[in-house]
Amino acid sequence: MTAGPTNRVREMREKRAQSQAALCTAVGLSRQSVHAIESGRALPSVDVALRLARALECRVEDLFGGTVNEARFLAESVGESVPGRVSLSHISGRWLSYSLTRDTMVRAADAIAARPTRGRVEVELLRSAADVRENVVLMGCAPALGLLADRLNARSGPGHFLWLARSSSSALEALDRRQTHVAGVHLVDSKTGEANVPDVRRLGSNRPLAVITLASWQAGLLVTAGNPKGVSKVAQLAKKGLRLAAREPGSGARRLLDRELRRAGLPAELARSASIQASGHAEVAQAVALGAADVGVASRDAAVAFGLGFVPLAEERFDLVIAHDELSDPRFLRLFEEMTSPPFRRELSALGYDVGRCGDRVADILAA
Repeated sequence: MTAGPTNRVREMREKRAQSQAALCTAVGLSRQSVHAIESGRALPSVDVALRLARALECRVEDLFGGTVNEARFLAESVGESVPGRVSLSHISGRWLSYSLTRDTMVRAADAIAARPTRGRVEVELLRSAADVRENVVLMGCAPALGLLADRLNARSGPGHFLWLARSSSSALEALDRRQTHVAGVHLVDSKTGEANVPDVRRLGSNRPLAVITLASWQAGLLVTAGNPKGVSKVAQLAKKGLRLAAREPGSGARRLLDRELRRAGLPAELARSASIQASGHAEVAQAVALGAADVGVASRDAAVAFGLGFVPLAEERFDLVIAHDELSDPRFLRLFEEMTSPPFRRELSALGYDVGRCGDRVADILAA
């Protein structure tokens, strides 16, 4: 931020007979930073202005007379970062920016971002900072997360929910870096056959995590309606001329494909050299539906949505991973209430999900 007009921070602090050192401790700033703000040589970010107002028991407007620019500030870029439309979240005291590209083009943006520099980007808000702070990020590849976000956002209540389609591994890594509130995962451990919990343990998080089931689904081969290529098993994927759409490394569907290729005695190169490398179940289904691929590995709900044939390979459990300290947040209480509601469960069932264990807390992972 650039320097701004003289403010009333020092006046309000002295009025409360509070030392500068005490204010520094209350807001988590250095003496130099607070002195620069009090002297008018620095204009604080939105977050700092809010912390100062809370510490001095007043409004931001009382301190800065509306001079704090709530419309522009720096945010940390997450994942692919390009200038333009972005969604935002506020996690662990940091503003985070997520570029809206590809499948998120139809979502209204929270801000417009400039070109990123060293992992940070200046954003210009299109919604109020207070509203954007309510955003809850759900990362994972299950389209059910998008349906859940839509249902929550259609009703009033705490939180505004954003689904960002990411692979299970990417979602877990983002959770560990505190770049998402919730990670959706379907990862079967190759040694034990156990779902999700081993991968969450290997994360080695420094905070306790809860693993809560959303639903189970069938994963398998998606083929064109009527299955004109006659694909009925993985061993046929080596057939000459058969075009395969594979998920990206780190996804549960790619892990399943790699495992089934090994079982069939086929080389892993088949997955690596697939004609299409897709970044989500819907993208696999779209490739097959449009004739760009003959077969792909994805979930049954993607086949249902695109009117495709489906050859089941495995039953998988899709879990949500969330930090323990978030569980009592009203936004997440509302999320879990909607997730386990009869209408949402019926909708998932219609898409081929098994909701018998929806809402089950299957594991608690202690901090490393």
